[in-house]
Amino acid sequence: MKIDSEECAVCKDCIDVCPEEAIEQKVYNIVIHADKCTQCEECIDVCSVGAIYNDDDE
Repeated sequence: MKIDSEECAVCKDCIDVCPEEAIEQKVYNIVIHADKCTQCEECIDVCSVGAIYNDDDE
């Protein structure tokens, strides 16, 4: 998973929904830790601005 930091509203909904605790808020942005992410895509479903995408789809 990847986050488009320019689109991200830093609402933290993705952090709340992540079952693996792979998403973390830094000072001004959100970061997905690839080593913890299981590609469940729950963060994509909850992102209201469409800032999260599956990097396998690139």
